[in-house]
Amino acid sequence: MKLKNLKASELEALLNRNKASLEEAKHAASKIIEDVRRRGDEALLEYTQAYDGVKLDRSQLRVSKSEVEEAYQRLPPSLLKALKKAERNIRLFHRRQLPRRRQILVNAGGLRIVQVFQPLDSAGLYVPGGRAAYPSTALMLGVPASVAGVRRLVACTPPNRNGEINPAVLAALNMAGVSEIYRVGGAQAIAAMAYGTETIPRVCKIVGPGGLHVTAAKILVYGEVGVEFPAGPTELLVYAEREADPELVAAELESQAEHDPKAVPILLTTSERLAEAVYDRLSKAEGRVREALQANGAILLVESLEEASSFISMFAPEHLAIHASKPGRLLAKIRNVGAVSLGPYTPTAALDYALGPSHVLPTGGSARYASGLSVYDFLRLYTVQSLSREGLKGLKKTITALAEVEGLRLHGKAVEERFKPKRGGGNNG
Repeated sequence: MKLKNLKASELEALLNRNKASLEEAKHAASKIIEDVRRRGDEALLEYTQAYDGVKLDRSQLRVSKSEVEEAYQRLPPSLLKALKKAERNIRLFHRRQLPRRRQILVNAGGLRIVQVFQPLDSAGLYVPGGRAAYPSTALMLGVPASVAGVRRLVACTPPNRNGEINPAVLAALNMAGVSEIYRVGGAQAIAAMAYGTETIPRVCKIVGPGGLHVTAAKILVYGEVGVEFPAGPTELLVYAEREADPELVAAELESQAEHDPKAVPILLTTSERLAEAVYDRLSKAEGRVREALQANGAILLVESLEEASSFISMFAPEHLAIHASKPGRLLAKIRNVGAVSLGPYTPTAALDYALGPSHVLPTGGSARYASGLSVYDFLRLYTVQSLSREGLKGLKKTITALAEVEGLRLHGKAVEERFKPKRGGGNNG
């Protein structure tokens, strides 16, 4: 279908993807959060039995050190090697991203301002489970937090029917530097990390992707703790021109559609022939991929680069893959996106697993105001400022004038007091 021929309601549905479902999820999540606040571990254990099908006692909520050590023994050598390589790449990228902890920004005219980055005291990492195990997400959350210097790292992830956590997830969390791992998932895990229970102490910030109830819970606890952004079902928008390989474009869309039936796979193209070829392959998809394509997928024709870039910036996709001979032309026009992959040899799957940047990215259009997870999510910034007497004198008229117009007379007086004779030399910074 041509993009320009979309009905207003169809365009709105694309731009507000999963919003209605999220609003519904908030209602259920709010009840779970309140219950965990009131009953703590008891509520966690009941929800774990109800939603994960496993009965635990309180002593089993925390994964033991011996379980983590045993996890390494259970992994095939090839998988362990893959995890270690991915961890090295992710750690290298985030170390290079780490800002200087202390930086002088202004030092002139009697004024000195220093910017200081401090790691958070604690962070809660939510690693989704249920349909599959995600050791890559454990690395993508834990490594940036560890590099940032967070003192206490907590991870929550749902157990399987046997009450176990996938050994690859346990090993990945351990490699990342996470010392506390709890077998609890869903909105109840978010509530536990936000408010604390008898077993799980509260944290300063919660990060990580999840289903709609997890995303809803993170939104609801924001303010009590920090959260990064809504990280819901995965999204991929592929922009492809006529020279693109339709098989690679289709494979890209299929790879992201297999994440979740609520995944959002979209093709934006200038070529009707390419659109038809991609459609032919996607029409043969089965299972979860077919569900996602039918529920949330789209193939849209555009007539110009300007039309394409305008839609992309409005849509604000989590992932954007560009298959074009001159990708820079489009890239220069895009404003809102989570992450961009260029060319036929940069599949989104490479970012998902091993390139280095975190694959935890803003979804649902939140790329309009949010960035992908990084070391900055685990740092807080403050400034240290000092003025000499001459520096304050140079600002005296500015401060008193603004204090006067705002009706805050004592602000101005606090400056003037420092220049009365009895005050002597004042603050020399």
